[in-house]
Amino acid sequence: MGTKIDYRRELERAARQMILIHRVDTLTKLILRIVVQATKIKHAGIFIYDKNRDEYVVRVSRGKEGFKMPSGFLKVRKNNPIIRYFTDKSLDFPKKAIVWDQLVGVSKSSSARSKKIPKQFLDDLMSHLSLYHAKVCIPGFFRNDLIGVLFLGEKKSKRNFTEEEISFLSVLASDVVMAIKNAWLIEDLNHQLQINKRLFLQTVVALASSIEAKDVYTIGHTERVTKYALIIAEGLRRYKKIENWEKFREDLRIAALLHDIGKIGIPEDILNKKSPLNDKERSVIEKHPAIGAKILENIEEFKEVLSGVRHHHEKFDGRGYPSGLKGRKIPLIAAIISLADAFDAMITDRPYRKALNTDEAIGEIKRQRGKQFSPLVVDVFLKVYNNKNNHKR
Repeated sequence: MGTKIDYRRELERAARQMILIHRVDTLTKLILRIVVQATKIKHAGIFIYDKNRDEYVVRVSRGKEGFKMPSGFLKVRKNNPIIRYFTDKSLDFPKKAIVWDQLVGVSKSSSARSKKIPKQFLDDLMSHLSLYHAKVCIPGFFRNDLIGVLFLGEKKSKRNFTEEEISFLSVLASDVVMAIKNAWLIEDLNHQLQINKRLFLQTVVALASSIEAKDVYTIGHTERVTKYALIIAEGLRRYKKIENWEKFREDLRIAALLHDIGKIGIPEDILNKKSPLNDKERSVIEKHPAIGAKILENIEEFKEVLSGVRHHHEKFDGRGYPSGLKGRKIPLIAAIISLADAFDAMITDRPYRKALNTDEAIGEIKRQRGKQFSPLVVDVFLKVYNNKNNHKR
């Protein structure tokens, strides 16, 4: 005599596990593992509706013993007798579980029930059940839509499925459908977010281009600053643990692209002046980080991006602008952009001076370590620069 299964406990455990999974493929593996373990059967499979193909696909089949089928190998159309059993309204019989042993009884009977199931349909249905080695098929509906069908192989004990087991599996199928619908929703949402992210980044690039259209002497500047900033960040990652690296990198990339967005609010005669700025003009141009932050502050996802834009002209010794932040109070994103921005400015011709050569710019960065620039960021920059040069030799 086998150990009696606590189906209530199994259902609660299954529901707790399923609700946490948002990938359909992973979810189906979990479902079938639960079914195989709980009912002690040789194998199990699941047909899941594919809305893009308008057909059902066997995603997974599990079990160390018995029939196995590669994931995605079997595709089941809506006219398949198993699907029709549950969905065809012209077939007048209960749309509950299909149980092989009951069908065998029906096929041999002359009762009223057997007359409700056309013989040809019954033969086709049993033929398909044999094909999948299925002893029981349990439907999973969402409203009137058949989302999936669990099919179960033979028990290891060779015994028939009890009403209690079929009832347990029917409740489980309802939970499965809700979990699958939830997973679909999350997958669709993530897909939409990816689309929106691409559109958003295209908008960011367009904004960055609008800055350069106004300041003719910074054409290509934002692209180069972004490149240098990301190189520094990659180097920094080798020496310092950065929490949530992917998000940090993406925030840095966007902040670098938009670090000068505030220049949209600066008069062109100041931006393109061919001689050094006077004190009044410099005070105007020093407003661009705050203007940039103001432009972006209503975008909820831009908290870290905002700090890079607002503070990329702060100095490690506290003599920068707009807030006079000092040392580690300067956000890391801003500190990286600060060095990348200054490096590109030094090696690029400006209206009022010629570009420095690379060695001169490196020397100036070393002199400004701990003054204008974060010592950590300078050290990483120099390591990356030296490694690059050593590879060239």
